[in-house]
Amino acid sequence: MSSKTIDFSVLEKFKFERKPVGVKFMIERPKDIKRLGKALNMCEMLKEAQDNDAFYVGPDDWVCVGVEQMILGMKDAEPILVSGLFGGEENLFKGANACRAMYDHLPRFQKGSVQYVAFAPLDKLSFDPDVLIVTANTDQAQTMLRCINYSTGRPFTSRATPVVACSWIYVYPVVSGELNYYITGLGLGMQKMNIYPPGLFIISVPFQLFPIMLDNLKELPYPTPKEEPEVGGDVHRERVNKLMEDLRKKIKA
Repeated sequence: MSSKTIDFSVLEKFKFERKPVGVKFMIERPKDIKRLGKALNMCEMLKEAQDNDAFYVGPDDWVCVGVEQMILGMKDAEPILVSGLFGGEENLFKGANACRAMYDHLPRFQKGSVQYVAFAPLDKLSFDPDVLIVTANTDQAQTMLRCINYSTGRPFTSRATPVVACSWIYVYPVVSGELNYYITGLGLGMQKMNIYPPGLFIISVPFQLFPIMLDNLKELPYPTPKEEPEVGGDVHRERVNKLMEDLRKKIKA
């Protein structure tokens, strides 16, 4: 594995309660990182890395009824899953047909392209990750979600389903090249396992966007500067209208 070459130190200004985590998908077993050594679902692994040390998981370490191997491209999907039968029987969907349709939308890696996955908290990161995952409160998320839009104008959106959250948190950003976010409390499995309290933003930034993210976060202030506390609508409109009038005069000059 390569040594870390990306400087993520700008993230330190956020003082995240839960550490950002880098994740890397590999065909070869990583060196100098311990194997996880316990049974966890993939969505639990994010918290495990935040609370402990770096680790990797291999082909025999996945425990979530075949879903994780499917989205990682390790194994073909089990018919009981992609038929929708499991989700229908669990009342996760109105019927098997709706659950079956969901699998047509789930992002996944090419078959055989991934055998190992490494996780590391930011302060233990020894590799350049494929995706950086940040767990943020609303104030932190306001700035983090602007880290692409600030210089590109591109909208930030959330792509998600109420089950198989791991596909959208880990895989979708890498295969799409787009930032994605998930809000805790919306994922049914994550909620059942009581991984996080509801209302946190899980923001996934893929490697393709690291340069933009890091450059913009150097300019974006945090905490976000605010106007006079609780100025209210009238004061806000007065300020905005004055700015608009000044700009109208400027372009007429």
